Amino acid sequence: MGSFLTRDEARRLASAFAMGDGLLHNVVKSVDGTRRDRAKELLDSLSSELAGNRDALVAVLLALGGVGQSARPGLVWTSPSLPGNEGHCTLAVSELINEAENHVFAATFTATKGSSYVVALGHALAKGVKVTLILDRERQKDYRRKTGWRVDAGLPGARIWTLKEPDPGVYAVQHAKLVMVDEVACLVTSANFSEAAAERNLECGVLVRDRGIAKSIGSHLASLRDHGHLVDYPTG
Repeated sequence: MGSFLTRDEARRLASAFAMGDGLLHNVVKSVDGTRRDRAKELLDSLSSELAGNRDALVAVLLALGGVGQSARPGLVWTSPSLPGNEGHCTLAVSELINEAENHVFAATFTATKGSSYVVALGHALAKGVKVTLILDRERQKDYRRKTGWRVDAGLPGARIWTLKEPDPGVYAVQHAKLVMVDEVACLVTSANFSEAAAERNLECGVLVRDRGIAKSIGSHLASLRDHGHLVDYPTG
């Protein structure tokens, strides 16, 4: 159990049990879908060893939640549903953003009105979380021409950056797609912040809860900004 669950997963499981929901199929929903079946097997086994004592199970999970662990990447998909594989980038990205308490760094090729990712960023802003969103200038401009939607108006209060325009005759785009929260966790994904990517496309991402990796992403983006490679997105 200790070598499988992350600290955050152990804490969430402990909280779910402590709140009185003893049904494993409900409790394990706090674990990423790709890891849920194995988590249920381990919890079943541990519960049997503890003779069904829920208080003891909560104590074990809380202890695991305080133990330092190495990163265990989790694979998440947006794809047609398959038996035993319920991982979904949409849920993973939205849940990760919802966890943020201080700051979210998010980068995408394009963001569209009403996508679950954009909605999650809006909720983060509403609860006082600082949001930095990095977009591709031309792609977002095309979307605005077609729909009239302005990303700065849709996410008031967000700090929005874009890649510095390349030299004349040179082509370059902001194509990174990632979310990093509070320098503790990050998700790197093929998915844009669009409705199609969230609901219809085949997308794949890797979720990592590792402070070193998460912090390095934030540091690299901040350094690109400091050196003028990332600039303010034109608004208005």
